[in-house]
Amino acid sequence: MKKLGLFALAVLVVVLLFTLIGGRGEDGGLSTPAFSTVKIDNPAASRKGNLVVTCPAYSGNFNPLYLTDTIDAAITRLLFDPLVEPSADGTPTPVLAEYTVSADQRTYTFTLQEDALFSDGSSVTAQDVAFTWCVLYDPAYDGHLLSSRPSLAGSAAYTRGEASSISGIQIIDEKTISATLDEPDASAIFTLGVAPLSKAYYGADYEPGKLDSLLLQLSRPMGCGQYSLSELTMQQLTFSKCKDYYLGTPSFDTVTFTVTDQDTAASMLLQGTSDLDLTGGNSQINADDYDYLVKRSFSGDSMGMLGFSLVTKELVDPVARQAIALCVDRQALIDAVLPGEASPLAVPISQESWAFLEETALPACDPEAAAALLEQNGYTKGSSGYYQKDGLVLQVVYTTTQNNPVSEALAQQLSENLPKAGIKLTVRSTDYATLLNQIEVGRAELWFMAYGASPDPDPSALLASDGAFNLFSYANASVDSLLTLARQQQDQTRRADLYSQVWAELEQDPPFVVLYQRQEQAVCNIRCQELNFCANRPVTADFYLLKSK
Repeated sequence: MKKLGLFALAVLVVVLLFTLIGGRGEDGGLSTPAFSTVKIDNPAASRKGNLVVTCPAYSGNFNPLYLTDTIDAAITRLLFDPLVEPSADGTPTPVLAEYTVSADQRTYTFTLQEDALFSDGSSVTAQDVAFTWCVLYDPAYDGHLLSSRPSLAGSAAYTRGEASSISGIQIIDEKTISATLDEPDASAIFTLGVAPLSKAYYGADYEPGKLDSLLLQLSRPMGCGQYSLSELTMQQLTFSKCKDYYLGTPSFDTVTFTVTDQDTAASMLLQGTSDLDLTGGNSQINADDYDYLVKRSFSGDSMGMLGFSLVTKELVDPVARQAIALCVDRQALIDAVLPGEASPLAVPISQESWAFLEETALPACDPEAAAALLEQNGYTKGSSGYYQKDGLVLQVVYTTTQNNPVSEALAQQLSENLPKAGIKLTVRSTDYATLLNQIEVGRAELWFMAYGASPDPDPSALLASDGAFNLFSYANASVDSLLTLARQQQDQTRRADLYSQVWAELEQDPPFVVLYQRQEQAVCNIRCQELNFCANRPVTADFYLLKSK
């Protein structure tokens, strides 16, 4: 699994952040990029009917309720179709089921595709969806969706073992099911829309609190997707197409996933012994030099930020944090360590999101303006050359992590700019685990961290007073109120307006400084040219669209 830095794994667990993934067009249908039809000498063409993917090591947990990293997610998406998944800009898009939302925005009703089948030939039914949701709220469930479960009516009693069923789940008929929430939550759709598990296969002896049988099946998946798993070792996976797949029989008879390192993966792409690389080794290749390779660029799901600890007495005053933010040069940081690999960002939301405002201004780096801001708000410069207020010198400690180029470059930048603004800075270095512990106990003051962007723009996990990953001790009543209102809205225009108000609040009371969003590239064989790449869904979702040639 690629390392995104402090906090990224936690966010991956919450929001299913997947790299090398494709998207859908504005009309909800699949968008297809322009591609060449010129006859070329493609060394991969001899492998007719077989698609080869190089990948990093996988855990073998191929279950949509128990994903542990991005490669497991990509493999699982080949085997399981979700009810609903995000499009390229994060808009919920029906896959295995159409859905509607009630007028009070509390009840989601899903209607399954009539011809959707599990790989054993059995029909996907509302009973399977109900079973999946029961597992999700089971007292013994500890998978990656644990922290993102919406408040489903009756689920609390079920999770506590006080009820044998969940009152909010209603099976309407064989293909229709509804889920009623305790209160509106627009971000609930992606968790409720998780791929269903076959009750007959995974839950034959299911009892609340006992998931042993299901857990034994994690590496023996039986899904409702394009392919079924026919052979598994820890070095190679072989998948066979599902001929009765409801979206159309895949063209490639088999798909092979081969575990390898980046150098070997790049070599295999060049030699035509593979078609797609998920290791990152393709970044070594200049696709323009080979007419049988194509390159796709897209915004990644990894973002960087400078975090503040609001329990630090010097940082309690939001003006001090505003001044520090004015000493950050985003573009200079990117140029120093991520040239061509990131773009500046000022708000904690993907630039590809439907809720991102194109006119969002990027703050300039201006230490002189920072000094003026401090003076305007009662700070005076002492004989030491540093500002102080109420007898407290404005001095902070930045903790960098070892062998982290971005963290070290940010430390150097702050060391140069903060003194110009009259702010004293001390830099110390530690290892990742120690820094994480210091943040959790409130002993870190400033630090760099990377985090993952959610398909849904709701930033409550980071910003809400009770946010699962609010590492900053941030509590802002206005922000809490705006976040609650936004979650209660299905209308994207209204939600986007509410989030813009959140960003305005963050300018005045910042818990962190957003720095950049990573930019990714993918190189693949021209046989994969129909694929789309984005940061919201695994590229494997579109394998059935490929044409064997």
